[in-house]
Amino acid sequence: MSRTVLSAGVLLATLWAATARGANPELRATIVDRMGNQHQVAKFSYQDRAELEYFVGDQPRAVQLADIARFRLDGEREDEEVQITLTWRNGNSETGRIFTGGSGIAPHQDALGSGQVSNRLSGVTELGPFFILLSDVREVILLHPASLAPAKEPKLKATVVDLEGRRFEVHQLRYRGQLRLDFTQGRKQRSIDLAKISRIEFTEERDPGTEFRPIILTFWSGKTLQGTVDASTVRLGGETDRIYQLRVGAAFTGELASGPFAIGLQDLKLVRFYPEEEEESKAPAKPESPR
Repeated sequence: MSRTVLSAGVLLATLWAATARGANPELRATIVDRMGNQHQVAKFSYQDRAELEYFVGDQPRAVQLADIARFRLDGEREDEEVQITLTWRNGNSETGRIFTGGSGIAPHQDALGSGQVSNRLSGVTELGPFFILLSDVREVILLHPASLAPAKEPKLKATVVDLEGRRFEVHQLRYRGQLRLDFTQGRKQRSIDLAKISRIEFTEERDPGTEFRPIILTFWSGKTLQGTVDASTVRLGGETDRIYQLRVGAAFTGELASGPFAIGLQDLKLVRFYPEEEEESKAPAKPESPR
């Protein structure tokens, strides 16, 4: 595969711009590479964003770096996918899989139409802009300032209705592993927190020859917004069978009472969310103490 070679000046300028756009200025980290070298990095980010993408089973995850205390990668440098073990700031831990680069492709990025990616961590050191390929990393220890509180992750519940009229009661709903919805208004790309939305209506049945589906978003405030989402089932360049199936068949994921849930955008009719206070009101009343 041919590669375009950038001059050192252009490369540094590009990395500096990306770091400035995506990093949290308060977030610092110690990055330990495969040789055991430690790098002290400020404005730390993953793929120029303040969140980390990985998989637990076949379910995608996108979590805020502000919630993570440390994570470790196990595997070989040439592996396209390795095990990741995350430790949260509250002491809990989770193990999953993450794409490190090469021909590995992140489903979230594929959904936006990008091709092959080389996943990387970036930031700023005393010597200037810094980046390292994820395949060269062994462990990352995040250094959180006292002012940076962990993000509060909403536990989203929704009724999902498909084009055949089937209804699914889904807990921990996510869109492509995220807690936000990416969509388009005209030529403008937008992203809105799912917790702000009360319902998503897919106004037309999907035509097999159409790549986009119109949607109407209704917010808890009563405001409505129209847009489109990419529901293309065309295989993108470089996609493996697994990544293609995840992108097309698992746009929305979550948990049913019977196990994992996944559905593609081409099969959706309606998503109706439950407010958190409604969930609390359904809790059984505590028995009164005897007098």
